[in-house]
Amino acid sequence: MVSKYGMSDTIGAIMFGAGQEEVFLGRDLAQSKNYSENTASIIDSETKKIIDRAYERAENILREHIDKLHVVAGILLEKEKIDGEEFARIFEN
Repeated sequence: MVSKYGMSDTIGAIMFGAGQEEVFLGRDLAQSKNYSENTASIIDSETKKIIDRAYERAENILREHIDKLHVVAGILLEKEKIDGEEFARIFEN
């Protein structure tokens, strides 16, 4: 997201590593890069920030709706599945 789509204020809208993949089976293991180790470190740091913020947001949403989470978990333990309408009813109350 950071190196391909510019989703970082620090990095900006620059695409790193585009079109540099080696073409053969297992290509994920042999990608060349067109940026320095320092830039790679910045990309890693920015990616970690995005993941940490998303994780914190997910935890906050779960804490805010913990009562509904327990209701859904109870239903799933009892019936093993829940449909969209039933799920929506739980969150409307």
